[in-house]
Amino acid sequence: MSGLLFVDDEVDNVSLAAEILGEALGMRVLVVDSVEAAVEALHEDHWRLVIMDLFIPLGSHPHRILGPRARRYQDNVEHLGGLVLLEEIDRLREPPLVISHTACTDHVLFELFGDRVVRAIPKPAAMDTLLHNVMEVLQEGR
Repeated sequence: MSGLLFVDDEVDNVSLAAEILGEALGMRVLVVDSVEAAVEALHEDHWRLVIMDLFIPLGSHPHRILGPRARRYQDNVEHLGGLVLLEEIDRLREPPLVISHTACTDHVLFELFGDRVVRAIPKPAAMDTLLHNVMEVLQEGR
């Protein structure tokens, strides 16, 4: 798989972290700011790891990317972005590892996302914390 996909609508806040991760890990890192852009990237290339905020906008055409699980929860869950993206990742033949990098502390929401998220890192994370966690997840291959 080619690299790391960083999904966060605060691109300015994560660009430096993405650059440092790319250099430290020797990986290509792409930063996208919506679920729609992430879905396009997931289908254009293979990714070893996705670091994602759970509260991300769907994009310009949200109804195009809503899957059955997201439609089921759309009336009860305020922020569907993370759920929609994880649903799309589940559909991939070779899904990447997923780390959430979010300010969300709602355990119910994390339960809803299931075991697809292998690690949750509170946002904002110090660069050394982010790098350490990413390296661990990649080494564990889980």
